[in-house]
Amino acid sequence: MEATALSVGKAVLDGALGYAKSFVAEEIALQLGVERDVIFIGDELEMMQSFLMTADEEQDRHKVLLTWVKQVRETAYNVEDNLMAFAVHSEKKPICFYIPRNLWERRRIGKEVKELRAKVEDVSNRNLRYRLIKGSGSKPTTAAEEQANVATVAMMGINEANRTAMKLENSVIDFRQLITSEDKGRSVVAVWGATADLRTTAIQDVYDDPAVRANFGFRAWIKLAHPFIRKEFIQSLVRQYYENFPEAIGGTHKRRTIGVSVFMKMESMSQSEMLDVFDTKVSDNSYMIVVDDVSTKEQWDCIENYFPDNNKGSRVIVSTQQAEIARLCTGKEYLVSELKQLSYNQSLYLFHKKVMLSSNSSNENLEISSSEILEEDNQPKDEDGDKVFYLTSGKKFNRSRTMDQFDEILLLGRTTDKSRVIELVGQPHDGQGCKVISVWGMGGLGKTTLVQSVYRSPQLGNWKRAWATALRPFNPEQLIRKLAGDLGVATNGEFKDLTETLTQKLKQERCLIVLDDISSTTEWDFVGNCLKNAMRIIITTREKSIAKHCSKEVINMHNLSGLEDDVALDLFKRKVFKDDFEKNKISPDMTEQARLIIKKCDGLPLAISTIGGFLATKPKTSTEWRKTYDRINTELEINQELRAIKTVLLRSYDGLPYHLKSCFLYFSIFPEDHKIRRKPLIRRWVAEGYAREMHGMTAEEVGDMYFEQLLDRSMILPGGDVNIYSGKFDSCQLHDIMRQICISKAREENLAFTLEDGCSFSSTQGTTRHLAISSNWNRYEQDFIQTMVDLSHVRSLTVFKAWRSFYIYKKMRFLRVMDLEGTQEVRGHQLNGIGEFIHLKFLSLKCCPGIHNLPNSLGKLSNLQILDIRGTCARELPANVTNLQKLQFLRAHRVLVPRGIGKLNALCTLAHVELYEKGQGAVKELAQLHQLRKLGVEGNTKTNNKEFWSAIRSLNHLQSLSVSWYCRGSDNYKLDSPLGGSLLPPRSIESLKLDGPVVRLTEWIHQLQNLTRLLLRGTGLQQDAIQAVGKLPNLAILNMGIFSFKGEELIFEQGSFPSLVLLEFIQINDASSVKFEDGTMPKLEVLRIKLDASDGELQELSGLRYLTGLKEIQLDLWRCLEEKVINVLDQLVGHQNNVRVLRNDDY
Repeated sequence: MEATALSVGKAVLDGALGYAKSFVAEEIALQLGVERDVIFIGDELEMMQSFLMTADEEQDRHKVLLTWVKQVRETAYNVEDNLMAFAVHSEKKPICFYIPRNLWERRRIGKEVKELRAKVEDVSNRNLRYRLIKGSGSKPTTAAEEQANVATVAMMGINEANRTAMKLENSVIDFRQLITSEDKGRSVVAVWGATADLRTTAIQDVYDDPAVRANFGFRAWIKLAHPFIRKEFIQSLVRQYYENFPEAIGGTHKRRTIGVSVFMKMESMSQSEMLDVFDTKVSDNSYMIVVDDVSTKEQWDCIENYFPDNNKGSRVIVSTQQAEIARLCTGKEYLVSELKQLSYNQSLYLFHKKVMLSSNSSNENLEISSSEILEEDNQPKDEDGDKVFYLTSGKKFNRSRTMDQFDEILLLGRTTDKSRVIELVGQPHDGQGCKVISVWGMGGLGKTTLVQSVYRSPQLGNWKRAWATALRPFNPEQLIRKLAGDLGVATNGEFKDLTETLTQKLKQERCLIVLDDISSTTEWDFVGNCLKNAMRIIITTREKSIAKHCSKEVINMHNLSGLEDDVALDLFKRKVFKDDFEKNKISPDMTEQARLIIKKCDGLPLAISTIGGFLATKPKTSTEWRKTYDRINTELEINQELRAIKTVLLRSYDGLPYHLKSCFLYFSIFPEDHKIRRKPLIRRWVAEGYAREMHGMTAEEVGDMYFEQLLDRSMILPGGDVNIYSGKFDSCQLHDIMRQICISKAREENLAFTLEDGCSFSSTQGTTRHLAISSNWNRYEQDFIQTMVDLSHVRSLTVFKAWRSFYIYKKMRFLRVMDLEGTQEVRGHQLNGIGEFIHLKFLSLKCCPGIHNLPNSLGKLSNLQILDIRGTCARELPANVTNLQKLQFLRAHRVLVPRGIGKLNALCTLAHVELYEKGQGAVKELAQLHQLRKLGVEGNTKTNNKEFWSAIRSLNHLQSLSVSWYCRGSDNYKLDSPLGGSLLPPRSIESLKLDGPVVRLTEWIHQLQNLTRLLLRGTGLQQDAIQAVGKLPNLAILNMGIFSFKGEELIFEQGSFPSLVLLEFIQINDASSVKFEDGTMPKLEVLRIKLDASDGELQELSGLRYLTGLKEIQLDLWRCLEEKVINVLDQLVGHQNNVRVLRNDDY
């Protein structure tokens, strides 16, 4: 919640700052005489933004700070709303006529501006008044809450792993027995797990037990300060000695309280006297010291030296939130026993030495917990060479065998993944330095479990191995010391000496290093240099960009994906039925409910295992499983046993920078399982102000970068295969559980609300900024929606399928985005009032067939940037559309453009519009659209063809061009007849589509050296034109459609098409033979062929063996052409690549 509040606050401030510093705001302020107030407001908002960035870096986010952040957010919204309201008036009239003639009106607006200034000033002053943000110089050194979350997940893993592996009962160890055992040596017991309060309670129970106290002559409890101060540490120990033994104070202490007496005694003592007292007491007595909140190895190294081994049965109890610190405090030969299980995924653990348990203990038959872990070094081996471990109860087991049993469950469906990683480890490395293998994917997929299995694999033979997990806060020295210790390097010297010794060790021996949970490139850079001599390193990370940074080569990156449905069901049943898995056959009804639950988990092993383990304790009936499915979203919020799922996934969210958090929360408006298209989403981000121009990049390019970053971080999932044309994913989806996190976070901030079946209006407090209306929402009363939800501040309206005219509410005066795509029932006349929403920047009416005419008020939308009317029945744009000076993106389908289109000089995309004779003037005006990057026109005729090519020749930014002809009656002209000589298409074109007869292509195609994609249809090209196309150096995609080639034999000659990656044949009617010569298309990877019954003339397809880069052939053929398939398969026999052949049913 804290991170969300900060991120949303900063995103809102971005928008408010944009308006506060805009030209309109400055002009109005100047005319009204309040320019100083508006400048002050802008400056204060900028300062608040800086404060929020500092707060985001701080880790001690308290409630007062969060309250202030929310106030900042609301104030920023208020500023933005008011400035936008002023802009409404300025848009209605020219600025010189806007200034109110009425003195009362002038005073009213001036008063509002001053009130706005007062609000901003008051909120700003609260930060100073309450000292909410300390600044970067005072950031604490630990992140307690994050450590607790990490500990929760780690503990759940230890519980589950060892209970499964060791098959023991879940009894608990007696803490008192460890402390009072007959072992005379000084021993350290480290308590790790759960929360600080629960650890303190467990230790306090033992510390205050009279039977325990009787064993020790000196006791003390130290809460460590951060940073550690030796003097205060000793003073605290001596003070507690005098408090426990007041008679040692001497003098007249009986006339005073103990506290006063101790204070006076301490004040009278010199530092050397205090050291003498302390040294005497710990040397001459059996002592019990509790050291609370040890967070670094350096702290422990300082502390340990003060507690000598006096052979009197002394004990030091350490409380820590880090498992690694607990291990280091206890020493190399240690055991881990479960002290107490608090819930399914919360436990307390004791790290201790094996020798502490006495064979003469009164509880000889004590059965130690199943979560015992073991001595790590110098274990005996069995006859197979496997290490043998001893539990504290004296039981012996073979770790390899028990862990193999455990792997069988947790590695279900991961056999291929494991083999691949082992293969990468074993493969020779041709590059410089160490080979780094990255296993990446979203949280909860089991990356650590997979790598653990690889790490233990006997297939790696006699490799030396070391493992370290990147704890938070990140401590590179601690991590390197852990790795060095695993490899047998002494860790108690100077760090510089240690790294030199480690470097030599890595040079001399074959070592495998595992770095688990690397979360930034900075972390890798810290430790990577120390490990550059390692033969192999495996890292796990959630982010693709980090994996790429570490591994350098894509071949060394392994992306872990979710489980297939059948494997997921198998894992679910094993977790529910445990040892009785084989005996239980579930009914069809239970299988149906199980599959619904698994669908919600979406292949995530963590979610499947946790929910399965939760249901293991419940009645095993379809009714119980149905109940769980129905309330699973609520259970994830409130059920301690299931919250570990959210804890893991929330780490990914919390690690996002603030600009990505805002973009991610925007996904909350989309329905479950909805495929979210990339480009429309990015354009919405731009309209909302989430993506802005920066560092020479357009706002849309920045949005595209944000989309890729969310994919790389596994916050969103690809919605399909990579688009071979763009090389990118065209769509995305949200994991169901990640979507619940997204919705929950968005509602916390009143950012988004969805009207859907079963929605609760109690959760909407204050104003909502983004409103979505689902297709399953069936409350159609106008008054209901307008009274239950405050719509006056809504920034976006998204309607999915179902439509009611009152969804467009006149009070939505700040609306920026209106997306009605796919609403079948909407009619043109219902949009007549759309011109009132003058802040609208994004309007999508795509696939709204009920719209036959666009409203004339469309021309009033002076801020409109994006207009998509594809799939409507509108055939003409209103004449006043030329007033839309900010319009950048206009997509239509065969819509006639009016004269004056040249005024829209901000247009970057114009497609696909008609250019009949009536639009002759519009054709010439294309030359004025200098920002055009994408142009699609239909209806080129003999009359306007030359004017068209002349108009676009000067469009130097044009990257994509689509031209379709229009043949009427006896018209007999060629699409490119004017081209050649001095009249050529723009050289900047990268994508070209020609739909119509072409005769002069050989005279101009060579000019398009940047061309990467060419689509041909009806062009009637002959062999010489194909040869000319084949000489283009960068052409990667060639699509040959119906009637694109004219001739009996189509030949791709030797040396042609050097960069082609994809070749498509779609109904090439004339050619009877297609031949590939040796040396053609060396980089071709995919060949697509689509033929129907009318393409029976194609008799021969030869030379496939010469396509040396070919990886896949996709065939979409009618059944009557089955012999063509056989011909293709015969040619691929003996091909150097393992070429996949897919039928139309397979892709």
